[in-house]
Amino acid sequence: MYKELVNISGLRMVEAAARLKSYSKAAQELHVTQAAVSQQIRKLEAQLGCKLFYRKGRSMHVTHQGAVLTDAICEGFDSIVDGLKKIQTEPLAGELTITTTQSFASLVLVPRMWKFAVAFPDITLRVLTSKDTEDLRQGKIDIAIRYGRTPYPEYHCEMLFDDPIVPLCSPTVAKQLDKNDPNSLKACWLIDYEAQQYWPQWFKRVSVNSDISDCQVLRVNNIDVAMSAVLAGHGVCLGSAKQAALHIEQGMLVQPYTEGLEPDAQYRLMYDAESPRLQRIEAFSNWLKGELSGL
Repeated sequence: MYKELVNISGLRMVEAAARLKSYSKAAQELHVTQAAVSQQIRKLEAQLGCKLFYRKGRSMHVTHQGAVLTDAICEGFDSIVDGLKKIQTEPLAGELTITTTQSFASLVLVPRMWKFAVAFPDITLRVLTSKDTEDLRQGKIDIAIRYGRTPYPEYHCEMLFDDPIVPLCSPTVAKQLDKNDPNSLKACWLIDYEAQQYWPQWFKRVSVNSDISDCQVLRVNNIDVAMSAVLAGHGVCLGSAKQAALHIEQGMLVQPYTEGLEPDAQYRLMYDAESPRLQRIEAFSNWLKGELSGL
């Protein structure tokens, strides 16, 4: 098995020489002499029966066969590195990279991160915002926090929360509303979303005419913009009270009506169960679930 792999050191030299376009630079990187690199590559060319490199000026360039072999070598080495990462457990101290949506980062995670820093001073957090679900098995990102119900059987998933979508506004706007009549909301600026319009659904839920054609409506593409508007005292939006918990606690926002729309999705925390940074991942996961349990 793998009898063709008779010259592993030669394969390393081919990869380095192809990437650096130089036998001498490859030799420096691998801590051998240039003569050793040249000899190993000539030996490999003799075994394979084809030329792998040609000289152009002062640089060495791969032939077609050399390019094919280099691509295969890189793919094989990447696979070996991935395997080594999976079996090497990293200590608790170190870096942890998290990807999540812009709204979850700004409304939930970032305002609480100082608490994690106090509890785990040896763990450095990196937070990247994105709507895409990256491949967590590549090792570049450790944790993904996403909103939805799409199954990801390749990852370990933990539900963080799902809660009703409720009206949110500033205390000043709330004073203009009739607490016993949700229809009074129609006199306000209604902030809704481009992807899905929730206000007609919410009015129907509270037995109010769902027609908002005569209302002033602002449509935005995410909850961050909606929150910015209501925090500035402009209108009423529909959103998660748990996401807005800190603003509500600080008296910057209020929930004028208790009725809410049941969400069609949930926030979940996902990670690769075979990650070498599992100690850090579990420390963060347990901390975050503890923070959110009180909401």
